[in-house]
Amino acid sequence: MELRVGKLIAEEWMHIIKDRRLFAILFLVPIMYTLLFGSIYVHHKVTGMATVVLDQDQSPLSRQVIQAFEESESFQVTKELHTEEEVKQALATGSAKVGLVIPSDFEARLKHGETLPLLTLIDGSNMMISNSATKGANEVITTFSMGYSMKKLQLQQGLQDEQVMNTLSPIPYRYRIMYNSTFNYSDFMLYGLMGAILQQVLFLGIALTITRDKDNGTWERFAQWKRNPWRIAYAKTAPYFLINLCNTAVAFVVALYVFEAPMGGSLLTGAAVIVSFTFAVSGIGYLISLFSGNQLGSTQTAMLIAVPSFMLSGFTWPFEAMPKALQVVGHMLPLTYFLDGVRNIFIKGNDFTVIWKDCVALVLTGTITYFIALLLTRFVVFSKKQTVDAEADSVHALHQGTNLSA
Repeated sequence: MELRVGKLIAEEWMHIIKDRRLFAILFLVPIMYTLLFGSIYVHHKVTGMATVVLDQDQSPLSRQVIQAFEESESFQVTKELHTEEEVKQALATGSAKVGLVIPSDFEARLKHGETLPLLTLIDGSNMMISNSATKGANEVITTFSMGYSMKKLQLQQGLQDEQVMNTLSPIPYRYRIMYNSTFNYSDFMLYGLMGAILQQVLFLGIALTITRDKDNGTWERFAQWKRNPWRIAYAKTAPYFLINLCNTAVAFVVALYVFEAPMGGSLLTGAAVIVSFTFAVSGIGYLISLFSGNQLGSTQTAMLIAVPSFMLSGFTWPFEAMPKALQVVGHMLPLTYFLDGVRNIFIKGNDFTVIWKDCVALVLTGTITYFIALLLTRFVVFSKKQTVDAEADSVHALHQGTNLSA
C-alpha cells in the first residue's frame, strides 16, 4: 500500500482523538497545571507565617515588640510559650514557622544603654519561608528599633524630631529590586513551572508516536520511505508540534490574564523562543521514540530527561553555584534555553538581541537530533529489519526445500 504524508498525519490525529487518555494529557494537562500553579502563588508572597512568642521580660516594651510582629503581614502570632524548648518543639512539629524570643530584663537593660538582641528562630527546611521570615523579621525589628531610639532621645534629652534624626543619622542605605520589586513568587515561579509541564507533555506525546506503531505491528510499512526518512519524521511529529504551540499560547494567555503574570517584551519575540523550543523537544522526543522498543520504554526514557530538567535549568538555582559537570548537563537541555528566553522577554522586557543565542541553541538541538534520527532511519533501523526478514525468508525457503526433497 502506498503511503502518503497527509494520510499519515490524519491517521495520527485520529489516534490522538480516539485515545482519551492521550487527548487529555496533550490538551487538558497543560491548562490544568497552569491553573494549579497559578493558584498556588495567587497571594504573590509568603504571608501570615505562624509565629510563637517566648516573652521572658513581660514588660510594656516587650508587649510593643510582639504587637509590631502582629501588625506585620508577614507574621501571625498564634501562641505565647514559656520555655525555649517549647519554641523549638513548635518549629520541629510544624505548628509554627517562626519563634520570637524576648530575653529577660530586655527593657531595663536597654534603658541602661546595653545592647540586647532579640532572637528569632526560623524553620529553614523551606527556603521560601526562611527567606521571607528573615526579611520580614529584619524589617520589623529595624523599624521598631529606630522608633524606640527616637522616643528615648526625645524623653532623655528633649530633642525634637529633626534633631533626633540628625543625631541618629545612620549611613543611608537604599536598594532597588529590578523586575520583581514586591518579591512576587508567581512572577518568579509560574513561567518556569509552565515550561517544565509543556516540555513533559510534548515529550510524552512524541515518544509514543512510533512505539505505538511498533506495538501494533504497523511500523514495517514505513520501510518504503527508507530513502526519504524526513517523511516519517514530518508525519509523526507535525500534529504534536501544532498541539504544543496551541497549548503554549493558551497557557501563556491564562498566566497573563488570569494570574497577571508579567509581560514586558514583544509577543513576536516570545513566539520565536516558543517555536524554537517546540522544535528542539520534538527532535529529542522523536529520537527517543525511534530507538525505544515499546511505549513503556519510550515513556521511561522521556521522563529521565524531563524530570531533572527543571532543577538543572538554572531557573531556581543559579549555574554559578552548580558543579561544573552539572553545568555542562544543564546546558544540554532545551528547557534551560527556553526558560532563559522567557525570563528575558516576559519578566525583563528584553528584545531579540538578548535571546537570539537561546533560539540558536534550541534550533541546533532540534536540527542535530532530527538529523541523527534521519541518518539512523536511512542506514540502520530498516537495514536491520530487512536483514532479519531476509534471514527469516532464507530459513523458510530452506525448510521448504528440505520437505520437497524428502
